[in-house]
Amino acid sequence: MARALGVIANHVYHELSGGRIARPATERLASSPALIAAAEADDPTAARAALVPLLRGQLVRVRITVAGRTLLEYGKTNAVAPVSTPLKDAAGSTIGEITASEQEVAGYADTIHTIAGVQVLVSAGTRFLGGSARAAPSHIPSGGELSWRGTRYAVYSFPGTGFPKIALRTYLLAPVPRASACARTAAETAADAIGVAAERIYREEQSGAQAKVVVNDFERSRSFQEAVVSDDPPATEAAIVAFFKSTLHVVRVRATLGEKLVADVGGPHVLAPIRGDVRDARGHIVGHFLLSVQDDLGYVILAHRFAGVQVFLSEGGRLLLGSTSPAPPDVPERGEVLYRGLPYRAYSFTAEAFPTGTLQVRLLVPPVPGT
Repeated sequence: MARALGVIANHVYHELSGGRIARPATERLASSPALIAAAEADDPTAARAALVPLLRGQLVRVRITVAGRTLLEYGKTNAVAPVSTPLKDAAGSTIGEITASEQEVAGYADTIHTIAGVQVLVSAGTRFLGGSARAAPSHIPSGGELSWRGTRYAVYSFPGTGFPKIALRTYLLAPVPRASACARTAAETAADAIGVAAERIYREEQSGAQAKVVVNDFERSRSFQEAVVSDDPPATEAAIVAFFKSTLHVVRVRATLGEKLVADVGGPHVLAPIRGDVRDARGHIVGHFLLSVQDDLGYVILAHRFAGVQVFLSEGGRLLLGSTSPAPPDVPERGEVLYRGLPYRAYSFTAEAFPTGTLQVRLLVPPVPGT
């Protein structure tokens, strides 16, 4: 299980270090005429004024160096998986470098902890940088077992890079399960651990902390609540669209007054609906809304990238979407599958469609090395 969950932690790290978000954001900084001019003028104040509007909430720490000297450093948090891009002057000559990270240590550890259900601790040498717990054991082996705070853990670790270019190590402490929780073989146990993690990704979209924040915001929104209570479709749609344009991640909202549909705005293929209440001026519940923070494609991409699995969604036996094509003709709920000449183990679960119905989620889990 520790090896399997380590695979997921590695995928999460490489998603960050691959720069899918951080690299384009860093290159955007490097192409800013105002930032280039500030660097040429060796002006930290002007550099900061040019930098901050460009961040867009995507980067937590940035360092700008010119001729080997630090011109500006933005952010103080410990960060992981930095990416770098050259900083060039107006003539196209390299004058420095921009290094940036999109994720702090705490957020990185929390992501793995949420998906994999393990303790995640990050250190640089003997210095503890942070993790899913406030403190770390005095010594953590790079592998093997560890007893900590009365719990027996299996340990998995791997190296990485911290901001700006320091060596760090991520440790995963997986609670050693009872024998009855394991499958018949190590390979099956590892595949089930990854399958459960991919299912957790789905559950987090439906009942996680961020999903609950979105529901609470809709329940507290006077413009949205009053529009639904007034049975005003244009006003309800406008309130929903305003949420789409905000920093909240929501992909579809369906509002009803009693049993009457008032508005349904968003993409056609979404999953994991969450229910909220519509109240009148006296606080009485007079309607409801359903919302989703993830669409079918978003879940497929997330599970594929974070868990390293092939994902196929179907409804009523009809394939809707897959992480690759063509899909295998038949994927069992559990068991071995040979797909494109490669061995996988199947893991399946049922998800909720929007606004009603069920989706069948079929996963193909590749072999975990060492199991």
